[in-house]
Amino acid sequence: MAGMHFFDVSMTMDDLAWHFGNQNDVRDLKETLDGLRELELPEIAEFFEQAWKIMEPHFDALRGPDVTSDNFYDWLEEIGAQEQIDPMNDAIWDFCKKSGDLGLLASWPKYARKYPERCVVTEAQA
Repeated sequence: MAGMHFFDVSMTMDDLAWHFGNQNDVRDLKETLDGLRELELPEIAEFFEQAWKIMEPHFDALRGPDVTSDNFYDWLEEIGAQEQIDPMNDAIWDFCKKSGDLGLLASWPKYARKYPERCVVTEAQA
């Protein structure tokens, strides 16, 4: 669930598409998707997965020198990703607004209260 922090920062500072500009390593993305599912946020997990499918064909370009923070939004428009992702942004931002100051991270204490046994490491029993 550590990937959730970076996703929350992306949604707070930018948007879902920008998250893939910052985080496009498949292992990190899988960690975030698994965290969303573990935290019982299926709708947001679905949006994340849809956006991943939209952005994945463009990962090589994202990792290359031509896409920079200066031209990122223009590039998103050019490839048609921003238009597809904007409705997902709106839904995620609505969820965050309803969650208060913690945004996506508000799901952590709810999870911990529901599943305290998953949040505490104990000694292995012999």
